[in-house]
Amino acid sequence: MLLTSRSSSSLDRSVTRSRVVVCVGALVVSLASAACGGYSGPPDIETARQGLRPEYRIVYAGEDGKTALELLEETAESVVTKGQGDELLVTAINGIDGGTEGRYWLYYVNGEAALIAASRMNTVEGDSLEWLFVR
Repeated sequence: MLLTSRSSSSLDRSVTRSRVVVCVGALVVSLASAACGGYSGPPDIETARQGLRPEYRIVYAGEDGKTALELLEETAESVVTKGQGDELLVTAINGIDGGTEGRYWLYYVNGEAALIAASRMNTVEGDSLEWLFVR
């Protein structure tokens, strides 16, 4: 009986210690994220649209069998990309380079921020695509 009590007590201390380590770890990650300005994800489309100059916004419709990048290249005067294959990052549109004024080009499909490369985003008839130069 005493042996069982000790092992139970050891187990309790081990579980308690593990919980403390997990809590401290979560706190450290939270504080580090807050101290570094933590990335909370892309802005919602309404926030991103606020106060944008007309040249900071490009809108077009999706088409069956075409990617967001292909359609952007057909719509915009010029598009600069970085990368290779189907992992291309759009770095400039119509001579406006990402990083200017702390802004970058981000695209939205049907009002939602796209989280994959535009070169991989297959569109369909009826999609609404919007590129915004966001902070």
